[in-house]
Amino acid sequence: MAAVFPNWVDLPKEVTTKILRKVGAVDVLKSAQFVCTHWYSISLDPLLWRTIHVTHKSNNFDVITTAISRSCGQLEDITIVYPIESLLHHIANSGSNLRHLRLQCCSRSLSISNHELKECAKKLPLLEGLDLSNAGLSKDCVETIGQSCPLLKDLKFIKKRKYIIKGFIECDDDAFAIAKTMQNLRHLTLLGNWITNAGLLSILNGCPHLESLDLRGCLNLNLQDTSLKKACAAAQIKQLRPPHEYLAESSDDEFDISDSFTINSFLLDAIVQAHDLDLRNSFDLMESDPSDFFFE
Repeated sequence: MAAVFPNWVDLPKEVTTKILRKVGAVDVLKSAQFVCTHWYSISLDPLLWRTIHVTHKSNNFDVITTAISRSCGQLEDITIVYPIESLLHHIANSGSNLRHLRLQCCSRSLSISNHELKECAKKLPLLEGLDLSNAGLSKDCVETIGQSCPLLKDLKFIKKRKYIIKGFIECDDDAFAIAKTMQNLRHLTLLGNWITNAGLLSILNGCPHLESLDLRGCLNLNLQDTSLKKACAAAQIKQLRPPHEYLAESSDDEFDISDSFTINSFLLDAIVQAHDLDLRNSFDLMESDPSDFFFE
């Protein structure tokens, strides 16, 4: 007796839509939509494209642009790896309802400028979550984002990997800009930032609704400072990840996903306590390959 296989066309539209969402934007546009006319008609539904996650490197940016266009302005959540200027421009013009924007591995996107990020932010008034990985933002750019996106509740800002242990430069520009313009923040991640205690105090005072704070790799901070301890306690932060907390090699969502990156707690402690430049540059302290670290 011949086996009886289900007819995929008979599935309810809602079920098929969920299946195509699991397939992903790129694969739907490159293959799945051509399976049958029924699937093609579903692929034209703007509701299918409210969420677009492209979490692997893709050089086929025309496909991603098509996915954004098919949302017909209903795009709410988008993740792009190695974003380019034309994509950012398209998102800004098509995403007035956008709630969550993730731009990963920005350091490889030479055409993404602070100007473009500012112009994009100005067109996203409903943005609630922003994730910028390996980005180099100016103070003016951070302020523009805060002023243009008053509903912003979740900010994840990760410095370029090579700057995390670069000479312990102190700079509170990012912190002061955040404190000045992002009063509604609930969750803040500042991995590898050059923020000092003064900058953190300004954030705690300027962002009274903060619930979680991730400061891993922010090596200029001294959380044992009495005034900072009091401020943290007063702010009632529910989840605090300190500067020297272990950064696992598998933290692909937190660093450039194209590269391996490991900092163990021993290395961080040794560097923080080091006053000798030779000790700071000693590759004997590293578990990982020396090429994973940059001293400039």
